[in-house]
Amino acid sequence: MAGPRLGLDGVPFAPPRQLTAGVVAHNEELHLRGAVRSLLDQRLPDGVRWKEIWIVASGCTDATVAIARSLAVEEPRIRVVEEADRGGKARALGEVFRRATGDALVLLNSDARAAPNAVARLVETAVGKVAPFAVMARPVVPPGSTGPLDAMLRSMWELHHEFHQELLADGTGSHLSDELLLVSLPTVPPVPEGIINDGAYLAVWLAQHHGNGWYAPGAQVAIQVPSTVPDHLRQRRRIHVGNHQIAEALGVRPASIPQQLFVRPGPTVRLLRRTLARPDGVRQFLQLTVWELAAGLLAAWDRLPPRADHVRWQRIRPAPHGTARELTGSPRAVAPAPASPTERRVSSLLRVARGFDSGLPLDRLRELLPEDGPDSVRELEEWLAQRPELARIEGPRVFASGAPPSTDRGREAREQAYLRYAEWLWNGPLSFARNLVRCVGVSGSVAFGEPRAGDDLDLFVVTRSNALWWFLARAYLALRRVGPGPPGAPRPTVCLNYVLEDELAAREFSVRRDLLFAREALSVRILWGDDYYRGLLSEASWMRAELPRLYDARCRTPGRIAPVPASSLVSGLNGAVYPLLASYLHLGGLFRNARANRHGRTQARFRTETGRRRLAFASHRFEGLRLLYEDAAPVPRSEEGRAGAPGVPAAR
Repeated sequence: MAGPRLGLDGVPFAPPRQLTAGVVAHNEELHLRGAVRSLLDQRLPDGVRWKEIWIVASGCTDATVAIARSLAVEEPRIRVVEEADRGGKARALGEVFRRATGDALVLLNSDARAAPNAVARLVETAVGKVAPFAVMARPVVPPGSTGPLDAMLRSMWELHHEFHQELLADGTGSHLSDELLLVSLPTVPPVPEGIINDGAYLAVWLAQHHGNGWYAPGAQVAIQVPSTVPDHLRQRRRIHVGNHQIAEALGVRPASIPQQLFVRPGPTVRLLRRTLARPDGVRQFLQLTVWELAAGLLAAWDRLPPRADHVRWQRIRPAPHGTARELTGSPRAVAPAPASPTERRVSSLLRVARGFDSGLPLDRLRELLPEDGPDSVRELEEWLAQRPELARIEGPRVFASGAPPSTDRGREAREQAYLRYAEWLWNGPLSFARNLVRCVGVSGSVAFGEPRAGDDLDLFVVTRSNALWWFLARAYLALRRVGPGPPGAPRPTVCLNYVLEDELAAREFSVRRDLLFAREALSVRILWGDDYYRGLLSEASWMRAELPRLYDARCRTPGRIAPVPASSLVSGLNGAVYPLLASYLHLGGLFRNARANRHGRTQARFRTETGRRRLAFASHRFEGLRLLYEDAAPVPRSEEGRAGAPGVPAAR
């Protein structure tokens, strides 16, 4: 390929041959695979290829590292760097910069998705530019996203687009967004550790070193956006603090619309007029202005001693059922779905297991297959042996193809120990509840047979009518006084994560949900009240369309589910404790979520759902799992059907 190669300041950038990519992540198990796949699936220009893709996982407490490792096994060009602690994005980016080779470096946020032609558009914009330089993509709110703030945020990002396209199009503006960037190598140094806004820092640094920051509006990148006002304010105040930090470090503040009103008043005023002229533009602009002023005041407070730590920032909450959508607006597909229903089911189930550093026993996988799947374990082994790209068999267990061997060998023993503890709990500290409940069972990871060290012991309970909150009050008191447990058994944290009254339970189970709900419900290990639970499942015949084999095995004989009311005394006590205990649980949930945010454990957050006849804790991890199960569904669902309904047995 003719033309000078990049390498020194002042040399035009010729069409590149090799690109390096970098993705840095902290607790991004829901997004990392999709982000990296969006790079691997790029339609690159002729003669251009990925040389390496570096993933830096910092201080992760979820399945991010396991997912990164599995990606590295699947794709030899992927390299993984693990940081034991979280030192901020700039420090992690330093690991990428120090290792990057090739003609240019492409940086993608781990919760973003690059459009299929985005990198090609970045390269096209870069060709002929003089180093040092960077080219930014156009961040967009995914078209299918329907969060409560999406209209306002679309207006904000459209204003951001026009700001860059019209006011900074000549490359001289000191502002870059960091969602997707192409950076010249080796002429741009790493961002110093501790910098909050890495893209804006690079823009100012380039302006001070005879470089340029360019904009490629055709290179779209779908970004995760806040779904609540507090998260929007948290994100914006962090950006304000970061811009002030850059001004202190480099003496120049990154470009902004208020600044451009003084530098280029004419074009800036025309830009604002067009924004206000759009449908609903005045209201959305006023909303943005109010929140921006509030964020600026909060940022000023954050800069006062002791300064708030925005280097290790709190992640925004994903909008429910809309956290990982592509530019088409369709739900995220982590990998191309295999053709047959059985292949889709196996692929999705093993992909979920791989995210938990595990596989599935052959007999359990057979139970989870559609009716057209292999009938016996031997037939399943033969079927899988013919599809090595789908799965790998190791003894009695099946793993996703390319997944590393599990490093947790104690899960089966832990499962049995947790079940022994649950039985001891029910026959001891919780035995008082036999006249209050219809059934009690173990759900979550223990019911699946795959508990990890530190997992909760999740209990599913159906109580008599008008007895739920009295049962919960007595159960929480009993659990606070619980003894050491049976000899040799662990003492896990017990979570009453899904509790219903019998009148409501039959209705909730009979309404069609999704595959994940069906698998959770059919996997519950009943400790007491098996006859009632079989009756409950027999009312949920829709589950047979999802998991026919497992459903038939659990529902050979129907049970009885006629409601049984509590006594008048219990009903009165139940009504008295309901508002107090429900308020306490909501308040406790807020404190636990705040603690999880402070420690960067975003997937440990959960939503507390209370009603007179129900209690449920819906975790963020469970919402992410629902997306991973979608490819395994026997038939496509509408958007409403995919969303499911609140109240699934979601482990915290």
